[in-house]
Amino acid sequence: MKKISFIAIVLITLTSCNDERGNKKEVDDKSINQLEIAKIKEENFDLRNDSIIFNSATIENFDKNGNSIDIYWIGQEKDTILRFYRKYDNQMKLVGAEYYEQGDTEPSRDTVYINSNGLKVEASLNSENQISWKFTETTDENGNPVLKTYENGKGEYRGLDSLFFDNQNRVIKGFYKNYKGKKYSTKTYEYLKSDDQGNWTERKMFKNDTLSQRQIRTITYHE
Repeated sequence: MKKISFIAIVLITLTSCNDERGNKKEVDDKSINQLEIAKIKEENFDLRNDSIIFNSATIENFDKNGNSIDIYWIGQEKDTILRFYRKYDNQMKLVGAEYYEQGDTEPSRDTVYINSNGLKVEASLNSENQISWKFTETTDENGNPVLKTYENGKGEYRGLDSLFFDNQNRVIKGFYKNYKGKKYSTKTYEYLKSDDQGNWTERKMFKNDTLSQRQIRTITYHE
């Protein structure tokens, strides 16, 4: 498995605006002429000793129906380290993705399906088209992904992500716990600014209550 293929499977949802909003508007205000998002550029800046240092960015494009089409992951040197393309069937149901790391000439592939319990599963495939990693997603009543449980290709449990959302369907807290039960740093978010569509454009990210990053989104909309 490639060195960031596990990151890539998480990228299907964690970096997606749709994921945080549960495929709906952050603010469902009937008084606003709500527009469909065309592109989100999210930039992450580390905060160290009164310095603001660029860490990474993502650029995600959406069609006029709100479906995420592709994501470009920008590294610390501001070069594109991952290109990610979502795949849909004829009914525009998400069925997988292809992605390229730096230097790749052939894509790696992910697949998406519904398991016997009715839960969405997203899986990373190896060169033999076999599952190498997967996660199963549990959502709340608003469609927000509150729990993701990870397994390797042998079906062995490898850990979980737990996410918490506010009443505007924005992530406010999250943590990862490995298969041994060790809980890693808890991330919490404080929202600072939103645009006139009600979508957040700036927030702070804390690790274990210590301010760690400032995250800024530039959002453009379909006319």
